[in-house]
Amino acid sequence: MPDVGWLYVDKEFNLKSKMDILNKDYYLAENRDESFDMAENDKIRTFLESPTFCDIIDNRLNHHPNSNRDELLEAVIYYLEEDDFMD
Repeated sequence: MPDVGWLYVDKEFNLKSKMDILNKDYYLAENRDESFDMAENDKIRTFLESPTFCDIIDNRLNHHPNSNRDELLEAVIYYLEEDDFMD
């Protein structure tokens, strides 16, 4: 996962859908120019900043080291809905 930049998803991606989060495509810019192009693309939108996504997972694992995939998914959805980390 890159240290900077955004994760992008298709426009119809439902941010609250576990199925979409698990099964849809994600896009990462490979360089600065591509990042600008992706930001202007009307077929995709931002999902989370890459460092924020990593922080969500790290926070969950720090509080609950044995978290499974579903619990990590819950932490991502919680962040998207509450703009806060799940403890």
